[in-house]
Parts: sequence; C-alpha cells; structure tokens
Amino acid sequence: MNPSATLSAGERIYRARRVGTTFGRIYLGIKANQFIARRLHPPDMRERWSRFNRTSAESIYDAAVDLRGLILKGCQFLGSRADVLPREYVEVLSRLQDRVPPKPFSVVKGVVERDLGRPLGAVFRQFSAKPIASASLAQVHEAELLDGQRVAVKVQYPEIDALVRSDLANLRVLFRAVGVFERELDLMPLLDELGAYLPRELDFANEGRNAETVASFFVDRPEVVVPKIHWEWTTRRVLVMEFMPGIKITDVGALRAARVDLNRVTQILIEAFCRQILIHGFFHADPHPGNLLVQPEGPRLVLLDFGLSKDLPPRFREGIVALALAVIRDDADGLGRALVDLGFETKNGDRESLREIARFFLDFARRFRAQPYADPRMFDELNDEIPEMIRSNPIVRVPNHIVLIGRVLGLLSGLGRTLDSHVDLLRTILPYALGRA
Repeated sequence: MNPSATLSAGERIYRARRVGTTFGRIYLGIKANQFIARRLHPPDMRERWSRFNRTSAESIYDAAVDLRGLILKGCQFLGSRADVLPREYVEVLSRLQDRVPPKPFSVVKGVVERDLGRPLGAVFRQFSAKPIASASLAQVHEAELLDGQRVAVKVQYPEIDALVRSDLANLRVLFRAVGVFERELDLMPLLDELGAYLPRELDFANEGRNAETVASFFVDRPEVVVPKIHWEWTTRRVLVMEFMPGIKITDVGALRAARVDLNRVTQILIEAFCRQILIHGFFHADPHPGNLLVQPEGPRLVLLDFGLSKDLPPRFREGIVALALAVIRDDADGLGRALVDLGFETKNGDRESLREIARFFLDFARRFRAQPYADPRMFDELNDEIPEMIRSNPIVRVPNHIVLIGRVLGLLSGLGRTLDSHVDLLRTILPYALGRA
C-alpha cells in the first residue's frame, strides 16, 4: 500500500478538531445573531448578517482548502448555489470550484507512473507540470500522447481514500450533535448518500464509462460534446481523455467578448439535462461551473467530470409525467399522489401532509407560469418559505435520486441567474416531461 494513503492518529484528530471548531463557531454565531434580531431588533441587522456571513464563509473556505477531501467537495457544491445561499457565501466559496491549490508535480508524476507502470516519457511526449484545474479529489494536467494527440490527464490525489473515510466519520459525529440541538434537522440521510456515491466517484474507470454513456445521448446533437476517453491509459486513479478547450460557463465577460448568445447557451444547457433525466434516465449529477465549458462556435456545450452520475428507477418517468400533469391541471391531490409514487414519505405516514405541500408548490407554479422566464426574486421568496413549510409538515425521507435531481436543478438555476437568462423554462421542460420532445 502507498504510505501516503493512510492517515495517522494525529492527522485524524486534527481534521476532527478543525471541522468541529469551524462549524461550531458558525452555529453559535448564527444562534447569537438570531437572538439579537429577535430580541433587540437593531437597525443595522442586515449589515451585521452580511459581515457575519462573509467572515463565516472565509473560515469555511480556509478549512476546506486546508482539509480537502469530502469537506472541500461539499463546499464546492455550496459555492454554486447562488439561488439558495446568501451572496457572501457564494462569492467566497465559488472560488473553490477550480482554483483549489494544486499538489506538487512530483506527487502527480508518482501517481501516474505507479498506475501506468512505466515512466511518464514512455506514454506522453509532453506533460505540463502546471495543472489546468485542481479540485477536491484530483487535478487535471494538459499533455500530449506519443502520437501527438492532445489530452487532459486527471490524476487522483494519493491520500484521498483515507481523507474521505476520515471526513465521513467526523461529519457523522458533527451531524448527530446538530440533531441533538435541532431535532427537526436530520442531516444523516445526506451523509449516508455521500457515503454511498463517493466510492464510485473515486473510480476513474467508472467515470470514463459514465462519460461514454452520456456522450451516446448526444450523437445527433452536435451542440453538446463529451471528451473521448483513452482507455489504454486509464486506470482507477488516472483518467486520460481528449482535450477540449472552452470558456468557463460563468465567465460572462469572455462569453460576451466572443459574441456568444447567453440565452442560447442556457437553452442548450437545460435541454441537455432534460434529455439525460427525462428521456434516458441517466444523468450527470454534478454540473457545477468548473465542469461546464462553452465553445463559441455554435455555440457548443462541453460536459466534463462524470464521477457523480446517476441511474434513475425504471418507473421514474411515469412519476414525473404524473407530477407534470398534476401541475398542469392544478391538482393538489394528484400532485400529492405523484410525490408518494416517487418515494416521498412524511414523519407520520400521513399523505395529507404531502397534499398540503403539493398545494404550496401549485401556488408557486401558478405564479411561475405567469412569468415569461424564471424571476430570481420568485426563487428568493420560495427559499424563504420552504423551511417553514417543511418544519410544519416534515418530510423525513426524500429519495436519493430526487435529492440529486434537486441539486442539479439548483445548480442550473444558479447558472441561469449568472447568465441573466430569459429562457422560458416551463416551455422547455414540459415537452420532455410529457414525452413530446
């Protein structure tokens, strides 16, 4: 076993203490500010929250960069949620998407040579020492194969398996402690889901197969492309793929300078995920900005990083069609039944609770349909109202595939806001949901 692949007792203790103190301070700060707002009503409360949010986000950023592993992965997700989190968190944590401090080249070279069983020069004519991207689990280097093909080489950090195991154990303790004080907040299902999918995300051969599966969905849609996998040089910890240049999807200035139609990019993006989820039942479940590039010619959307991909249950499409029809018909009972059929459960097993939630979402859908595009203010209002609704009618089990779809929708919503899109979401999604696309 590689000696760097295990953590010492001291390292495990340090990580546990770092996680606990960082999130403990933030939790206590939230409670203190809530008390001040509720009891004292200071006129500068908005500014107080803004300062607190930015300071908290910076402390989370520092901890994520320091600890990497699962902590960094989770913070990358949070940094893409412009439609949910306060602005200060998004501004700070979004820096994690593809600007994680890289590992030294000597570490990368060691992983590649060990996994491929030969010196670097026996496979690559050139291999850039400086990575083009570094993330929570791996970093990517540009290279050239001996036959001259330009490739991107994704290399997993050697200690990441041990880091993930340590982080899962630390978060399990932390989430249980949160559950003692916040009894309506059950975070353990989320942690269980992380523990289930992360091993698959750490297998780069699995990621390569996922990439080829999604690429097959778009053989007739040249506006969506996926890099080709070079299987002869791909292993569990090294992924060699076609190099595809492009502009990061959130670099609005560069996209506009290249005369790219931002509405067209958003349309392609939404349709790409409609096709994956609603037609093929298999989808890229981690479309954060670092995994999406735009090539100005066309434009074309480049999908990267398929480590987190998801198969949907066989009857999922029927459930979504029933849900869509209930929304169209303004049928709260039908929507409640559709939620049950999709696997939602309430604490006491009472379907009436789901029907009440259904009526809440139908009211939002009526307002949504009245808009020509997704008004960010409507989503801000929805995000204010959802927590109170869930506390009064607590859902205790949301199917894991619905959690991941919700995550994708949140990421796409945030990207739509960044691109200032006026795409008609309802008109785009409904034909796919009803099988008419």
